[in-house]
Parts: sequence; structure tokens; C-alpha cells
Amino acid sequence: MYYIKDAKIRRMLEYDGAPCAEVGVLPGAVGDSALLVYIVEDKREEGYEIVRILTNDADTSTDWYDNNMHDAFVDVTSSAFTGSPVMSPEDERDKFQRELLIFGKLKKQLEERFREYS
Repeated sequence: MYYIKDAKIRRMLEYDGAPCAEVGVLPGAVGDSALLVYIVEDKREEGYEIVRILTNDADTSTDWYDNNMHDAFVDVTSSAFTGSPVMSPEDERDKFQRELLIFGKLKKQLEERFREYS
């Protein structure tokens, strides 16, 4: 399971033609990678859905332009959650999404940013 130390909206963009928030997530466990989580509005779920997850192993000494020239960003959308003896990968993903949305004031900030973006 991935523990969240901090989460902030980095920017708004489009994903498959829909408004999307790019959220930077810092890990709470030593050895875990920082993540870039892409969230879109979803009326079926809790209002939002994670559509893409990238690990963010950018090193500011080599990737100070915040680009992928050194393979700092790896798409782990389908492999980020492997499951455990007590939780399926889908359950882990759902739990991560719930915990991310209740982290600090992120959900309120998402509401504001999506409203501004439209």
C-alpha cells in the first residue's frame, strides 16, 4: 500500500479531451517514489477518478526542466497496485483514491480548479 505524505495540484490539463488535474504526491514511506496522479471528474464515483499514475523519480540535478529526458517518469497505471493477502489490486487502488481525495484540502481544491477550468 502507498502512504501519502503530501499531495498538491501541480496544474490543470486535458486528458482524452476532458479537464484533468495533475497531482504531485509525495510518499510517506522510505523508498517509495513520488507520483504524478492524473484525476478527472467522474459523476459515478466520489466525484473524481484516477485515470493515470506516473512515478516521478526526477532528480533536480539532472531533470530540473521537469521533463522526461532521463526516463524520470514511468507510467505505472496498470502496475501500481499489486494486491496483498487481504486486499485485491482493485481494492488497493480504490483505497488509495479515497485516501488521496480526503488528504488535506485536496478535494476542495480539485472542485475549485475544475470549476475555474471549465
